[in-house]
Amino acid sequence: MEVSIQQATEDHLNGIHKLVLDWGYSASESKTQEWLQALLDSPNHQVFVAIADDSVAGWAVAEKRITLGSGVFSEMTALVVSSSYRREGIGKLLVNAVEEWSTNLGLSRLVVRSNVTRLESHEFYPAIGFERTKTTHVYAKALKPSRK
Repeated sequence: MEVSIQQATEDHLNGIHKLVLDWGYSASESKTQEWLQALLDSPNHQVFVAIADDSVAGWAVAEKRITLGSGVFSEMTALVVSSSYRREGIGKLLVNAVEEWSTNLGLSRLVVRSNVTRLESHEFYPAIGFERTKTTHVYAKALKPSRK
């Protein structure tokens, strides 16, 4: 199987959206399109797709971040590989693309967060050189739109 890693474009929307749903999220295709466009337009983000058998077999999103406690670093905010293509090396190829993008920006650290329920990722990341440094709880609160 031949796999190519590419920067995502709007042409990849259908394949990206299919994997959003496979990942367990319920976003509509129009919302996925809106978010994809925002990422593509952002100077601090990069979206990569893995193409295999003429379709999107996986995708990853990287973000250049800055915090007062940790400085400037890269965070991989998403990594998804189709269940049909797992354990074929596609995840590692996508991570390599994120690492290269991050390095080219002069960033020296890549962070990834993984939900405790995604057990496969807890084996995957250490196997490719990541070290677990923290366990956190995530809290969310819905906000009411402002009236402008």
